[in-house]
Amino acid sequence: MRKRLNHLNNNMIITGRMISYNLKIIFANKFIWFLAGTLAFYAGISLIYVFSADISRVEDLFGIFIFSGLLMVFYPTVFGIQNDQDARTIEILFGIPNYRYKVWLVRVVLIYIITFLVLLILVALSSFLIIKTPLLPMTYHVLFPVFFIGIFSFMVSTIIKNGNGTAVAVIIFSLFFLILQEPLEKSKWNVFLNPFKIPDNVTETAWAGIVTDNRIILMVAIVLFLLAGLYNLQKREKFI
Repeated sequence: MRKRLNHLNNNMIITGRMISYNLKIIFANKFIWFLAGTLAFYAGISLIYVFSADISRVEDLFGIFIFSGLLMVFYPTVFGIQNDQDARTIEILFGIPNYRYKVWLVRVVLIYIITFLVLLILVALSSFLIIKTPLLPMTYHVLFPVFFIGIFSFMVSTIIKNGNGTAVAVIIFSLFFLILQEPLEKSKWNVFLNPFKIPDNVTETAWAGIVTDNRIILMVAIVLFLLAGLYNLQKREKFI
């Protein structure tokens, strides 16, 4: 029994160190600043909403959570490849068998686990401080656009291979869909579709179908973007 406990304890220590090491790589030792920035953004926007707008509906908080999540995933997905190149670790990583599965796939998973936990905390805080908010449903729906933009950023970074260039491309892409928010309000192709805001002249049943189709589309796109990004990382000569 004692051996099992010691073995479990050792595994937990090793896992904790591995996660800590990977987070340092992913966020380039700046994780605390991105977390602080996300919390500051959330607090600032929440205060603006509280004092200047009517926060009587859950739908009003959806955009806050999306941008908070995007703040967490933006840097590691946009600048991750460039950081590897600048630190000259990408040459070592390409020497690892099944590079795409053993390194960047683990990083992507860690990025989104951290983002999920942060969003869960923010939604819980909003439910306590502002207005009663469904914890898991809100977090679940916010993750779709956040994951979509994040994985898209990762894929673009494997093509451009420059953080600043990737950032410009992703921002333009995101702004394009933000501009189309109103025309695409009732469309399943709306990347930032707010499931908690039912448009006029749309029944709840029809809206539920639109939301479901939208989530399927985003999930398929996320998988395709991820596979495309991982495939691009096999082209060693383009990165070294």
